[in-house]
Amino acid sequence: MNILVCRGVSQNDVLTEMSGSLAQALAECGAGVEWASFAGPQMAEDVAQRIAATGADWVVSFGSGGADLLTRHGQSIYDAAGCGFVGWDVDHPVYQFKRFSTAIRRRIQISASPSHARFARLMGCQATDMAMLPGVNAVSTDRLAIEDRPILTTVAMTWLGEPEIWWNDAKGTPAYSLVDGVVGRLLADERADLFEAYQATLADTGLEVRFDEHISNIMARIGLFVRQYDRLQFAQTLASLGLPSLICGTGWKDRLGEQSHITYLDNLNVTDLNEIYGQSRAVFNLNAANGASERAMMAMAAGAVVISDYGPLLESEFEANGGMQFFDRSRPASLAEAVDSALASGGAQTIADRGHELISRAGLWSHKATRLLERLDQVHDRP
Repeated sequence: MNILVCRGVSQNDVLTEMSGSLAQALAECGAGVEWASFAGPQMAEDVAQRIAATGADWVVSFGSGGADLLTRHGQSIYDAAGCGFVGWDVDHPVYQFKRFSTAIRRRIQISASPSHARFARLMGCQATDMAMLPGVNAVSTDRLAIEDRPILTTVAMTWLGEPEIWWNDAKGTPAYSLVDGVVGRLLADERADLFEAYQATLADTGLEVRFDEHISNIMARIGLFVRQYDRLQFAQTLASLGLPSLICGTGWKDRLGEQSHITYLDNLNVTDLNEIYGQSRAVFNLNAANGASERAMMAMAAGAVVISDYGPLLESEFEANGGMQFFDRSRPASLAEAVDSALASGGAQTIADRGHELISRAGLWSHKATRLLERLDQVHDRP
């Protein structure tokens, strides 16, 4: 099987790291693999030419980049080439409306949340669903014991700005009822899902709304608001606990100010984070339902205790098996409870060891590549 893995051109070094790791793992599993970058106005022609040159059976793209590429006649370039497309969502796909509006005959969508699949179905995207978290290249074999780690808690997050209630200007309109209803549900429930909240709000208000690009953009703005709100609530709560903490991410020093127990680090380089996680007792993971939670995987591989907000796959694969701890994002006080439960009880080493074991068993990129190849072998042309 020949596979073209799109590297993409992005400032997000995490996506570059993921695509390179997957390409290498697929090659080690015996697939014919090419890892290549595509961008610019000639992207459709360039990808089509590379598919033809390599005889690619499938193109794999993180974030579904390139899913909307068309021939001059308006046909998907993948259908025209007889090639399948794999989109791997590492953020909520609501931010990428157009990448789901093009029909592709053989399409697989890999996601870390049922919400991603709901969005694809609302879009009418006919794709084979596959739930899978990203992997890690390796696990630490010479990790420090929890009690010997010099950093108590670490969180990597970028400041996204103040959460502004931008829909207030629409008070008294159906748009206000829709947005306010969705936001209220999301903030009140730690397990709330963007599109379940959207559909429940429609049912409660009796609004008849056709899901289109305009509504998708509204949902994307709601998703950003919730991320901003959650991050600010988390950061303020963490600061109030007085725990020695490392916050990695530009902007937080300006927002929270100098505090004796908090160290700020602007650099979010992936390699640096791996080293930091190896020095940390506990690592916080945020927005688990929104994205891929790659930092949770990295932290467990480095032997740290992961304390995360709720994510369905994180629960089934790790939390339910004793490999991580959850906090309730809708209830700020639960953060202190989760930290106490994970660290103060003396069971931190047990949680860290279990998470490390689970990642070792099934969380490497080699495991992900094997699962993906098995699924590709199962997917046949649709009539």
